[in-house]
Amino acid sequence: MPFEFNETMSGSYHLLDEPDVERPLSFTLRALSRALPRFLARRDVAIEGSVDAEGLASGSRLTGTLGMDVLLTGKLPYAFTFLGNDGRRYRFSGEKTVTLLDLPEAMTVLPGSFFDAADREIARAIVRFDLRDLPSFLRSFSLVRR
Repeated sequence: MPFEFNETMSGSYHLLDEPDVERPLSFTLRALSRALPRFLARRDVAIEGSVDAEGLASGSRLTGTLGMDVLLTGKLPYAFTFLGNDGRRYRFSGEKTVTLLDLPEAMTVLPGSFFDAADREIARAIVRFDLRDLPSFLRSFSLVRR
């Protein structure tokens, strides 16, 4: 049986050609797994949601994946695409590196980069999961009946 959960992260990003100008960034996503046997064979979930990145995207729909094989890899990779306000396609790629020595920081901080349609890095970002949202995050986990 598949499972789902919701997550919101926020922080800032800067364009590589304007490294001193920090801009607000947030995204909200819904993650949905495949049925358990398929999830165990390939430990990632589909994500969809919206992204707000000042000057780049305003409530743009995002789709992508979230890798969840943290026990084997020590990482939680996030990858999604979206259309910017300019109508062009962009991609976000980032990953949480999970270490037991600093688990709260490792599970809440996501550094990443934005790429344009030609796969050129155009911006760097850092977003955080607010631990005050942990109760609602945990409540969002549910089994999905199909």
